Amino acid sequence: MIEKLNRRSFLKATGATATVGSAALAGCTGSSGSDSTETTASGGDDSGDAETTEAETTSESEELSDTLKFYSWGGSTQEALTKHVIEPFEEEYGVTVEQSSFGGQDKMLANVRSSPEGSYDIIMPSTSTAYAASKQGLVEPLRLDNIETWSNLLPVFQDFNIDPGQKAHVAPLYYGTIGMGYNKDYVDASNGLSWDMTFDDEFEGKVAIEGVPYVRVFTTALKLGMNPNKMVGDAGSYEEGVKKVYDAMAEQHPLVKKYWTSGQELTSLFSNESAYVGEAWGGRILSLQDEGFDNLGYGIPEEGAYGFTDTLAVAKGSKNRYTAEKFIEFAYQDDIIKKLAPDIGYPPATKATSSDVKALPDFDPSGGERLMFQDQEFKNEHNQEWSQTFEQIKLGNY
Repeated sequence: MIEKLNRRSFLKATGATATVGSAALAGCTGSSGSDSTETTASGGDDSGDAETTEAETTSESEELSDTLKFYSWGGSTQEALTKHVIEPFEEEYGVTVEQSSFGGQDKMLANVRSSPEGSYDIIMPSTSTAYAASKQGLVEPLRLDNIETWSNLLPVFQDFNIDPGQKAHVAPLYYGTIGMGYNKDYVDASNGLSWDMTFDDEFEGKVAIEGVPYVRVFTTALKLGMNPNKMVGDAGSYEEGVKKVYDAMAEQHPLVKKYWTSGQELTSLFSNESAYVGEAWGGRILSLQDEGFDNLGYGIPEEGAYGFTDTLAVAKGSKNRYTAEKFIEFAYQDDIIKKLAPDIGYPPATKATSSDVKALPDFDPSGGERLMFQDQEFKNEHNQEWSQTFEQIKLGNY
């Protein structure tokens, strides 16, 4: 249970001297004060200056600020965040959240990179940009002692493989998958879903597959029982393993109706019955179901599915870092995130569940064990060769 804090009544720094206050604070809250130590160490060659720096940093960072600058997706995502997280946070803590929005991840990162430090407190990177933001030093390490609800996260997100380094830099908020869409009139899912269904000759010419090369090899590796972030399996080496993946992609190619590359293409394929089975985005299938396509289903196959997420992160140089971390802590509360998830259309990255959460297409009933996230370094290393071979397969030249 999170300690209830109010900005006006909460001030962890006491009236004692700064240095003593800092030490007392660490003991009272259980905070390790690790980042303060780092600040001191990085600048510190004089003990007096170092103590002052540590005390000031700790005092400033552990007092809730008046405002918080939040830079997020716009549209329905921003509306849902405002209703279920931002406004309750403002009411609870007396902090005014100043919002701005972006329309694309590249634009967001460019703005963070080019703006003076402190222009943003919380930003919202998605999977691949979360890796880039961390790698490029555009976000601060999260001080998990300030986020008491961190343990609410599903295990797959507590040690997240897209976050480089030893420290956590991003806080996943909800997740989606590239799972399996299917038409219930033609596909029997009573015994569960398997990627083998997309290799079944019965569905020749009725298979829809996402046409992004790194997704293509990832899902095919899952189908073959390989770790998609190593692609070795029983083959003994990456070179032999990826050859098996390519062979399987070529085997599947004659069955494919279309390699779709947009949500619009995906929804058209399933709504007009050009495709009976294939890769899909849960959110798009949910939209079709809402439009009356009750014959469509979606799920995560037993082998797992490519996962993606939107995260919260503290922008580099944030002047309100502590408040930003408390915002993340607040968002992870069960009663907050359970209301957010259905409205935003994706399951929470935490263990919180409800009947509405379980009804979401992307919900993983295994508790996250079927969510697979692509190692971004592995992807960057091999993406060019995957793209070239995928083009050869599509052209029939493999």
